[in-house]
Amino acid sequence: VKIFTNWFKCVSCNYHKEVFFLKNIMQPRRLLLISCMQALFLTVRLRPSTGLVALYLLALRASCEDLDSLQEALPYLKNKLRAEKSHTNHHNVPLTNLYQYSLGVLALCVNNVRVDHSVLSGLMPHEHHHHWIDTEAMMVLALKCVHESKVPNNDTWMYSDARRTKVQTAMNKLIQKIQNRQAENGKIGNIYSTSVALQALLAVRDKARWLKGKEKLLIEAQKGAFHNPMALSQLLPVLHEKTYLDIGQMDCSKERDGQKHSHSVTASHQTEPNSTRQTGFVNLTVRNINRAVVYTAELPLYQGTSLLGVLNEAKRNDTNFNFETKQTLWGPFLTSVHHLKAQDTARTYWHLITGENTPLKKGIKDYHPQPGEHILLQLSNF
Repeated sequence: VKIFTNWFKCVSCNYHKEVFFLKNIMQPRRLLLISCMQALFLTVRLRPSTGLVALYLLALRASCEDLDSLQEALPYLKNKLRAEKSHTNHHNVPLTNLYQYSLGVLALCVNNVRVDHSVLSGLMPHEHHHHWIDTEAMMVLALKCVHESKVPNNDTWMYSDARRTKVQTAMNKLIQKIQNRQAENGKIGNIYSTSVALQALLAVRDKARWLKGKEKLLIEAQKGAFHNPMALSQLLPVLHEKTYLDIGQMDCSKERDGQKHSHSVTASHQTEPNSTRQTGFVNLTVRNINRAVVYTAELPLYQGTSLLGVLNEAKRNDTNFNFETKQTLWGPFLTSVHHLKAQDTARTYWHLITGENTPLKKGIKDYHPQPGEHILLQLSNF
């Protein structure tokens, strides 16, 4: 998640609003991004996911740090991707998801590692497959990197003309989908998918749509929409007309020869604010797949408490209530509520809704309910 910290030192802003936003975010957030990345990696260090390994390698490459570890870990990521592809061959889906799969291909590519043809074939979109916007955008970045890859210290293409033609065709289909989804206000999907979607547009030099989306991102950023480390790592480069692809163009020999900045960071796990000041109540309702209510309660809401804190409060108040989460690149992800599990095989997930029917745009750790708010957890199909 610390991918673009080096860029902050040398890129100047185009206008005052951007300067104000970045000045406020650079100092406190710089260490936060690094510490959150380290904490997340330590949490799952025994069996890190493909996407987490990819982010870790991108971070090492971008910061020009610990390049020996980087070289040792690249074969590990190659094997992770082979396992993802093998799982796809047998079950029609990767072990993780196509976003992480694409991120893994990108991490290998920017480090000048040749990607297996069988793995690349997993990025070729099918007409009947529909993906989330951020997944399509990450596929574009990975394919663009492959298409432009050259053999190190050589001016020849890393992949054959036939392979590059297939990659270009796949990329064109994906980018057209992204372009068609941009709204009048500049958003592409929700505000968080917009950041990585704009990276994809930049990769194909669609500057007009990038500028349109960038204006919207700045407006939302100044409202405080971007606090999650993953969201920040996607937002900051695109504000400076950069993408994850630019990592591959960095010259680490020059970085090492120049002035080095050292930061000692200790990984720490953020916890809920320890506040006893109650600000009101929040109503929590849980419904099963048939929309039958299986749990409802009015719970005390304390200052600074997130939805995760509300769920913990429900657990303390009712010994029969329980919930489970799994760690993801974006933080804890709700997998089970009140003994009802969401299952990929059944294509079910927990849909988080506020008010009448407004989906939450943030996760359970990032969303902070307001007094009197009604939160609905609905087991739904996808």
